[in-house]
Amino acid sequence: MRFAGFGPEAELVKYQKFHHPECYQTDHIQVLDIETLAPETEDGSFPPWPLHEAVCASVLTQKKVGDSYEFDIRTVEFANELDGLRQLFGLLDAGATLVTWNGRGFDIPVLQIAAARHLLFADNALRIAWLAPRWAINHADLAELYGRFGGAGRPSLANICRALGIAAKTQGSGDGVAAMIADGREEQVFRYCEEDVAITWLAWLHYAAARYADPGKLAHPLAAFDRWLADDDNGRYAHLKHLRDLPLFRHAREAAPVFRLDQLIERTERRASIAAMRPSAM
Repeated sequence: MRFAGFGPEAELVKYQKFHHPECYQTDHIQVLDIETLAPETEDGSFPPWPLHEAVCASVLTQKKVGDSYEFDIRTVEFANELDGLRQLFGLLDAGATLVTWNGRGFDIPVLQIAAARHLLFADNALRIAWLAPRWAINHADLAELYGRFGGAGRPSLANICRALGIAAKTQGSGDGVAAMIADGREEQVFRYCEEDVAITWLAWLHYAAARYADPGKLAHPLAAFDRWLADDDNGRYAHLKHLRDLPLFRHAREAAPVFRLDQLIERTERRASIAAMRPSAM
């Protein structure tokens, strides 16, 4: 008996749980997003990526510690591009799975060419992601994964979040960054970037749970993130607390203890199975 999902319709059901090999490790995740400025094009189209310069970069880190998770969200300002790149390189961990939305086609090339502009050629997590082939397991570009590498088109993050019931883009939009900067509202840009990494992370959790047929990969981290936001007494992440009102978070809070029990039962069964395969002592 296993739980196939969680929420008001979830119930204990009997089904075959397949142990899919994890192509992406899911215990240590870093979600990256950047906001940029670029000169306007004559036809008003989106400027080519080499013309963009980063305004800021946000990184959400999820790391499993024991039976729970630790979180961190940091934003690097690029008022000084060289300093911004160095700070970002210090945040990114080559041992984590890097998660982006269209990072392979935009964020990473923009950052990589900025690094080349400053003659920064050291080996780091960004360079590893830049060189990684499409099927590499160290970088999960959700725009490609949800779009099935072109087979289902290239959905927008906003539309995926809408389909999943996730409130998105409440702090602004990418095409409004230039106006926010011109008005001196840099802090709003930073909040917008942090909201983007948070909702990208939520989209990742849904993908991971579906990819490995394991609803616990959504419920466990989500419940831990909910507690982390609730403990933010100084209001540093007040702009993200609206996420806690989503039904998704409420269901995760209710389901987390049940999934912990299900996980414990599964672990016990696996140990018993391994013990049964061992040769008896002579």
